[in-house]
Amino acid sequence: MVTQLQQGTLAIILTMALGSAGILQAEPRANERIALALSGQHCSAHHQAIAKTLSQVPGVTRIDMTLIEGHVLIDRIQDQRTAEDFRTIVNGILPSEAQCRAEIMESCISADPLPPNQAH
Repeated sequence: MVTQLQQGTLAIILTMALGSAGILQAEPRANERIALALSGQHCSAHHQAIAKTLSQVPGVTRIDMTLIEGHVLIDRIQDQRTAEDFRTIVNGILPSEAQCRAEIMESCISADPLPPNQAH
């Protein structure tokens, strides 16, 4: 027979094990939107490569390249990567002859979020 003290101890141990394994979280991390402006003559030719690359970055929940022309909107889990990280990633995949560059938008661009994993 298991006593209440043993049940309580087992519950604490199980909670600690699940928490350290990342299965339990005290609170979910919220999404945050980062906006990059694409400037240059040939940016549209690289939309597919940009979306594909960004969708593979851990913590990214959505990429939208159609909501605002000339912009990449990236929804990501907070505390994963910075806006500068995403600017570096995008500029790193663009060929030097592409005449297209990504810059961080400091203004507020927001919209109702779509369900996760809808990359355009």
